[in-house]
Amino acid sequence: MELGARLARQEGCLDELLRSLGVEWTEPDDPRVAAFAQREPYFPQYHRIGHKRQSAVRELTGRRALVERHYELVLRALVSDDDRSSPRSLAAVLVESVGRRRVQESLVRAVEDGDPYQQACAAGAWPWVLAPLDYAGEEDFRAGRPTPRSLAARAALSDLASRFEAGLRAAQAACRDDWTRDRLSAALDGWPPA
Repeated sequence: MELGARLARQEGCLDELLRSLGVEWTEPDDPRVAAFAQREPYFPQYHRIGHKRQSAVRELTGRRALVERHYELVLRALVSDDDRSSPRSLAAVLVESVGRRRVQESLVRAVEDGDPYQQACAAGAWPWVLAPLDYAGEEDFRAGRPTPRSLAARAALSDLASRFEAGLRAAQAACRDDWTRDRLSAALDGWPPA
């Protein structure tokens, strides 16, 4: 899928989510956007997507019942975001509201049953829904010694991590799209994520 189509899909999912939430979004007037667009034609769309994502995150943060009602739309927006870092904010809202296990189960289903773009986006979102590893201090961090408690929290979800990895491998083997295959390969090259 080429970049323009990926961005259109991502923005369409965010538009649908914002409509469902009753959030009216208006594009801020920013002359810098036009200046950047001369060098990077997709910049205005990136800019809009970022603002729309943050509008959704602001509306959803701390509102468990609202996230629950709109869970499928939030998830669809998450698995339509192929950026490396931007899934972090929507993933955090979902994990906070419905729990890490449920979100991981949804990403497993996306990689097992989704289309290639959803599979690649789920691979990018996965690191943001892992139980974080904590360290007692700088020395433990440098030595790669997480606390036993944080290791146990991650191990409690190892069944899903195994399914996710198997789903990634199956998706990569079946993939016919170079961009998606590269994304899936990158996720597997760094497996397991830290």
